[in-house]
Amino acid sequence: MTLMTGNEYRESLRDGRKVWIDGERVEDVTAHPAFTGMIDAMARIYDMQFEDAFRDALTFEDGDVRRGRFYKLPETREDLVMRRHMTHAVLTEVCPVMDRFGDETVSPLFVMYDRKDLLDQYDERYHRNVARWIDKLQQTNLFMTSGNTDMKGDRSRQPYQQQDPDHYLRVVEERADGIVVRGAKYETGASYAHVAFVKPTVGAWVVENTDYAVAFIVPMNAPGLRHICRSPLGLGVDPFDRPLTARFDEIDTLLVFDDVFIPWEDVVFSRKPDLARLIRTDLTRWAAQGFLLRSFAKADTLVGTALLAAEQTRTITIPQVKQRIAELMVFRETLNSFILAAEAAAQQTDTGLWMPNQAIQNAGRVYASTNYNQAVHNLRDIIGGSPVVVPSRKSFANEEIRGDIEKYFRVGDVPAEDRIRVVNLAVELTSSAFAGRAQAYQIFAESPIFAQSMALYESYDRQGSVKRAARLANL
Repeated sequence: MTLMTGNEYRESLRDGRKVWIDGERVEDVTAHPAFTGMIDAMARIYDMQFEDAFRDALTFEDGDVRRGRFYKLPETREDLVMRRHMTHAVLTEVCPVMDRFGDETVSPLFVMYDRKDLLDQYDERYHRNVARWIDKLQQTNLFMTSGNTDMKGDRSRQPYQQQDPDHYLRVVEERADGIVVRGAKYETGASYAHVAFVKPTVGAWVVENTDYAVAFIVPMNAPGLRHICRSPLGLGVDPFDRPLTARFDEIDTLLVFDDVFIPWEDVVFSRKPDLARLIRTDLTRWAAQGFLLRSFAKADTLVGTALLAAEQTRTITIPQVKQRIAELMVFRETLNSFILAAEAAAQQTDTGLWMPNQAIQNAGRVYASTNYNQAVHNLRDIIGGSPVVVPSRKSFANEEIRGDIEKYFRVGDVPAEDRIRVVNLAVELTSSAFAGRAQAYQIFAESPIFAQSMALYESYDRQGSVKRAARLANL
């Protein structure tokens, strides 16, 4: 098995997967305009692995073969540093506002690998399955997405109490050769991924929820699996008018599991509520690093767009505008500080793997999610009301009005087209449908801020702070 190229990635998606979008069956996702932008982006990542400029960032040597770094276990401090360089390379070369491309969705699998002692208490097959899948992913660089969010139904009720038990994914049968699962999960990028690592997200692991305590890896063309995609944002959109929507609409999907068979070799655990409870708080050990790197890239994009807009309109000299831009810079640099500090204060797990400092990283997650909307608003404030009046590319094509557009949207030596391009980028970051989806994703996809805060509380050295306070209080 060898690493895939971009063309091989495209070909691998023609596998008979059952995908629907806007009520129509998609026979070939690589040919459908709703998916081509992100498939192009993913293909670019695959090709980067073979280019001198990116080979070491995206791959690593194992004997005389190259393996995908996305899936390399963090066995040294240097591995953590290289994971940062790897994700940064993709966000810089392909798109700084992409969220789902595989580097962080595998990280909960690292947690499972790291917790061999725990998994072996229930079934020694579980850890063997995890190790085999990590090896396979390294060799083939399959795009692994995730599968976390259930439909939930009546949120005042536990899964086993739902009027329809399928509102949470569950095991309906255990057989000698595997398990059968039924229900649904929300997921981003599933329609152009190869496999998904499906995990439970139930909070209360009472014995009645046993059937819902299941984790496994499933191919996206598995029999009985249906992809029901949200309506695309970018169909027929001109990249001049919507530069992000047209190329980087990460399609979100409802994955419906209609009695899907999962062989035992792909099961990470089944019907183990205690295991699900014990492992859940660890699942962001490495995923949060990817989230912070993405947040940093978005913050840098906000800063750059604000500077471009202010320089074009000559507002860059106004103190109030500088203050807004400085606030964006603070957001960017604070995120960078969290990333580097968590890396510098890295911790070793009991098995010797290296992970970013959990308390620092979790504090960074809370900061990023809490402050992102304000950062977006700062750019919106800088750009002003221009987004509501800019004409589209089609207006430039009309000779009768083209001169008016070029005259009234020009600022000094900045031509109208350049100014409108920057305004359109600002729209994509602040007020388009793409921006709205991105803001919701930023706040909820990593888990709600409340859950992030609880993770920080649990990972924080509370006893150290208590001792300091107690000493001052003469206790």
